[in-house]
Amino acid sequence: MEELTDNFLMKKVQAGDLSKMGLLYERYSRDLFGYFYRCTGDRTRSEDLVQNVFERIIKYSHTFAGHGEFSYWLFATARNVWFDQNRRKQRVTYQEEIDEEAHPDYTTLAPDETLHRKERHELLQQALQELSPEKREAIVLSRYQGFKYKEIAKMADCSENAIKSRVQRGLIELRELVEKLETTS
Repeated sequence: MEELTDNFLMKKVQAGDLSKMGLLYERYSRDLFGYFYRCTGDRTRSEDLVQNVFERIIKYSHTFAGHGEFSYWLFATARNVWFDQNRRKQRVTYQEEIDEEAHPDYTTLAPDETLHRKERHELLQQALQELSPEKREAIVLSRYQGFKYKEIAKMADCSENAIKSRVQRGLIELRELVEKLETTS
């Protein structure tokens, strides 16, 4: 039997076997939710966006060429869903810290440290929402989703240097926003 790779499953979906979409959903819905939640800060909206991605995958399955990794195509589709929704609504809603905040582990900390980290995480999420969609997306894809700059550049249809610039400028702006939010709270 052929291995159930993402590309194999997607080829089956293209051939009309929509039951394979469930496996792809199980594999990627959580990552997509994390991507959208960091972009929107809204749980319900993020869940809706995940559903929109899978609806779009079914509708446009014929555009999947099968070259490269499925996850790149999936996140490019997610990116398009995100930007399409923003266009419709006309709404734009420390490096080490972002890496740490991507996967917070509050279980091994003292209660006062846990509270401090949760507050810091909330400030970071609030500041992230204030970035431009391009900077926010570049940071979320690189720091939270683990994509390389080259991969993000392909998704965004721009140069790798443009992505590096968005991330660097976004991180600087994010640090300033967090500091500003700390002084006002």
